[in-house]
Amino acid sequence: MDNNKRILRSSVLNTNPTSPLPSKPIANLEQPVKFISIKTSHTTPRINEKIQLTPRSSTLRGLNQTELTLLRKKQSRLKATALSTLKDLPSGIHVRNLLTSTLIFAQYEAGTAVCIDPAGWIITCSHCIGETEEEWKAKPRQWLLYYTGLAIEVECRVWDRKRDLAVLKVVTVEIGDDVIGDSIPEFSFVKLGVQLPEYGMLIICIGQPGSDDLESSDNRKTKYNLVEVSKGSFCGMIQGQDPHENSEIGSLKHDAWTYWGHSGAPLVRADDGLLIGLHSSWDENTAMRHGVPLVAMRGFLEECLPSARGLGGVEF
Repeated sequence: MDNNKRILRSSVLNTNPTSPLPSKPIANLEQPVKFISIKTSHTTPRINEKIQLTPRSSTLRGLNQTELTLLRKKQSRLKATALSTLKDLPSGIHVRNLLTSTLIFAQYEAGTAVCIDPAGWIITCSHCIGETEEEWKAKPRQWLLYYTGLAIEVECRVWDRKRDLAVLKVVTVEIGDDVIGDSIPEFSFVKLGVQLPEYGMLIICIGQPGSDDLESSDNRKTKYNLVEVSKGSFCGMIQGQDPHENSEIGSLKHDAWTYWGHSGAPLVRADDGLLIGLHSSWDENTAMRHGVPLVAMRGFLEECLPSARGLGGVEF
């Protein structure tokens, strides 16, 4: 795989001291997760699995000290910039919904994902979870963060290298003292598009750019925010390429700004916020951004989740 086409992994580790735990959520933010009583939940028992609510503490399941340190550092940065991130968004309720539905990986290698159902089903690129089947099965659970700093643990349920897609399920949410223990979390989500996008259609992308400056020879760091919003256009598909074949480079083409670490970032229609693709890669020869198209996502979900027709955001 050409490193200029799809870059996510990195062997560099962050060894800074553990950052202080973030405080309670800021009340006037758009909250990505609502905690409601079982009686008023709209999530049906058929698709609602028990999600563990874990009190905010100094440790998180499955993370070593280095990984926990990085998560807490990202968490603090997100909390500090959450209000400005919300304030600087392009106008439109769809953009706010996209922001509250997008998650970033807590791992050093970056990566992005998006929720597609209020019960906590999430979709991302498979290479964000692992480059091989052996790799993702060795560590099927990952911690993700919302723009507010809220941390959730997800479990990879299905991984598809050819399509470069993986479906994840929320299994744990880190909560503050203000959340009742028997509440059910309902997650902000985006809906999949129904019609194929038209050439030149305006799109919006939200993702996590990596912290390493790949154009620098002296280990320089970038100054990007952990969550960046960009606009662009749908630029068609690679002629002659199977839209379900995205293992080397995504078959969808777009020109919204991205950086390494954006893999898995949602691409939505600017007019209605419907999901039409996930950013996955770029072509070093043309500088064109590439992604996994809508048809691949729909085919993937139809195959891997027989109950997908019941998901709030997936209407086949």
